[in-house]
Amino acid sequence: MRQFVVLLALAVATVTGSLIPQPGFPEGRVINGEAAKVGEAPFIVSLQTPQGSHFCGGSLIAEDRVLTAGHCMTSSHFLVVGGVNDRTDQSNAQVRVVSNSSQYVVHKQYSGSVGPYDIAMIHLDEPFNLNAVARDGSYPMAAIDLPSKNYQGTGDGTLYGWGRDYWGAVPLVLQKLDTDIVDSKTCADELPSNSKLHETNVCSHIKGKPDGACNGDSGGPMVQGNTLVGIVSWGYTPCATTTYPSVYTDVGCYIDWIAEQSAKFRS
Repeated sequence: MRQFVVLLALAVATVTGSLIPQPGFPEGRVINGEAAKVGEAPFIVSLQTPQGSHFCGGSLIAEDRVLTAGHCMTSSHFLVVGGVNDRTDQSNAQVRVVSNSSQYVVHKQYSGSVGPYDIAMIHLDEPFNLNAVARDGSYPMAAIDLPSKNYQGTGDGTLYGWGRDYWGAVPLVLQKLDTDIVDSKTCADELPSNSKLHETNVCSHIKGKPDGACNGDSGGPMVQGNTLVGIVSWGYTPCATTTYPSVYTDVGCYIDWIAEQSAKFRS
């Protein structure tokens, strides 16, 4: 059982034998995804327990800084693992230790449950070496670009994660899913009226398919090209059957917060 993920999925109620979708944090699922190529997402990191169990994803935005979801930060001691595609292949891996809660900050307005402001920044005392070269001559790790404050990251997007697949299996190889990114207004039209959707969210959705709902690891990246559009936040469960959109923290809405926290860590 993963130790550090809060509310992996809220309980699903059963009425007259039917499953009623409920909002919750994704257990880490890339539904109907496919294996990513080695080196395709050099910015993604795996957050792991000290025993090496993956519990969340994250995105490297500088050699010493990672963005993830606020709800992933429930322990003061964990590992940040970069440079891997197959999680069992450590040949190009770089592992950094987070040993106390002073090494990360969660947005002060985040409530700790499903809702907005679900963002956190991790500071690494020992930066990753982004100049490290693999045996094949490639660079296994690289930072991803941040969007501008007014970035309209709608249209084609790609989700990455090591989350469970459609059948509930935990893949060793990084998975990807090409999907459609929609803004919060469009997303709201596809969600229940009482959802916790906020204007600082962005969603992925392929109408009528579970592909766009509750996909990917919590804290993991939704990207457009080499730009980090969203951080996996929440969705409706059960992931494999609901056709509601997946909800992400819209990174563009937090550019000022990211800059402020980065400056604090550097000072």
